[in-house]
Amino acid sequence: MDKKSSGIPLPIEKRRLPDQRRTPTKPWSRYSLVGRRKKARRAEEARNYYVDRYESHYFLLISLILILCVLDAYFTLKFLGFGVKELNLLMLKLIDKDPGLAMVIKYVGTALSIIFVLVHKNFIIFGRIKVYSLIYVIFSVYFVLVMYEAIAFVVHFRGLG
Repeated sequence: MDKKSSGIPLPIEKRRLPDQRRTPTKPWSRYSLVGRRKKARRAEEARNYYVDRYESHYFLLISLILILCVLDAYFTLKFLGFGVKELNLLMLKLIDKDPGLAMVIKYVGTALSIIFVLVHKNFIIFGRIKVYSLIYVIFSVYFVLVMYEAIAFVVHFRGLG
């Protein structure tokens, strides 16, 4: 047995596999469904890491964002029916071709984007912005947008439709 300078014997290494800490956790793995890691285990790992499980409030926020996305699409189609112009040129072209497909693309794009942000929630960008804060920003922007659309709909278009 090896001995430290204090004379105490070191334990014999019993691991069959190499130390897993040498490689970072992958964003997608089999542990995403059965893993236990919700946060970093060590202080030196507490930046730019993936987890296996996510806190339940993120599920609630993402669900609300997707509901707001559907409401935004609904109001957009209603407003277009009243003659309002779409400002997003890409969406305008998609809506002109197939409004249903445009709304599906909007929903799927939002869902994939928010999932990407969630998977990277423990990362820091631009040296100081915590990615998880983007989930709150996205929710806030969608909430304000849909509230604006709802008020505009009630005030301006309720009697027309």
